[in-house]
Amino acid sequence: MSVTSRVSPRVSPRTLAGIIVTLVVGTPISSTAVHAQRSPVTRRFRADSFYIREWVRGGTKDPDLLVEPRAIAITNQVVVVLDAGTREVHAFDVTSGAKRFVLKATGEGPGEFRQPIQVAATARQVGVLDAATSRLTVYSDSGRFLWTTLVPDGPTVEALCLLPRGRIRVKYLGATRAIALIDSSGTIVSRTSLPVGTPLQKASSFANSAYIADGCAGESMAVAPFFGGSWYSIASNGAAKRFPYIEVGQEAVVTTKQRRLERTSKHITTQTTMTTDVSPIVRGAMQRGDTVIIEAGATKMHPHQLLDYYRASDGAYLYSRRLPFTPTALAIAPNGQLVAASIGTETSLVVALSTTPRTPREIAKQKPRK
Repeated sequence: MSVTSRVSPRVSPRTLAGIIVTLVVGTPISSTAVHAQRSPVTRRFRADSFYIREWVRGGTKDPDLLVEPRAIAITNQVVVVLDAGTREVHAFDVTSGAKRFVLKATGEGPGEFRQPIQVAATARQVGVLDAATSRLTVYSDSGRFLWTTLVPDGPTVEALCLLPRGRIRVKYLGATRAIALIDSSGTIVSRTSLPVGTPLQKASSFANSAYIADGCAGESMAVAPFFGGSWYSIASNGAAKRFPYIEVGQEAVVTTKQRRLERTSKHITTQTTMTTDVSPIVRGAMQRGDTVIIEAGATKMHPHQLLDYYRASDGAYLYSRRLPFTPTALAIAPNGQLVAASIGTETSLVVALSTTPRTPREIAKQKPRK
């Protein structure tokens, strides 16, 4: 995985504008990176680890519909897909896949956005985070504008989830004071650091990146760091419980290089590049009730195509399921159905999948629903 970001750090009056910081974390998966992970504990696979396709959006039938689906959130009624290529938010019927509505980047007025970077959902609401205005706009699951609130440092938000009474929980880049609770007025009520050791607190921001499991069950949430050997359950008061991944990964060791790009009488432009050769052990996280579902990354078995299930209350590993392909985004519906996105060179898809105990040969004989 490769992530690049440009950041403008705080500088003294004598340090003039134009500093560029580029961070690249996690090289594409390779045999070297895979074998760098520790030996996995034996996984227990469910018999219903195979999938039947329920519906598909995009592809040859409607190739202009989706360009770059990067995030998915699901209400009781609709599947919400953020298309980074068109800066649109599409909503499809959770049962049939039929198009329900489209939210387009139109401006900065009430109910509008310009550069959507995150989507989140509750049972009946959809939230869109706009990097251009640092604002969260919330809609009903029919696309009607409801309310909006400012999100401090919105462009640096990695993940978020909607809570009752208009509050939101966000995960900012990095580890120090990275988890914040924000009320409906846009005020940060509390901030908590990601519970990692001091050396990692000082490391590269992306080296300590993590996923918040969507759903935020009750007042607690599950946080799954990209690297390392543990995930966390964090209560509303900031207390953290640490639980091991079924297959432990390595901590990211960051290498930093700096070079000067330009120097004039008025400003200096430098570029700082931070890289790591360790592939992320986690690619995503979801939560439904007391179950936390973590999408495995650099594993020895079926890289990028595994779901590991844990119990949120005590962190116990439950079982695993295999995915039929490597998704670019993944979410789970209230009925347990998975919705996955795939970005192609010519067409991009959003596919609804239901688990089944049938074998792949039996599945091949079935006619998928249109």
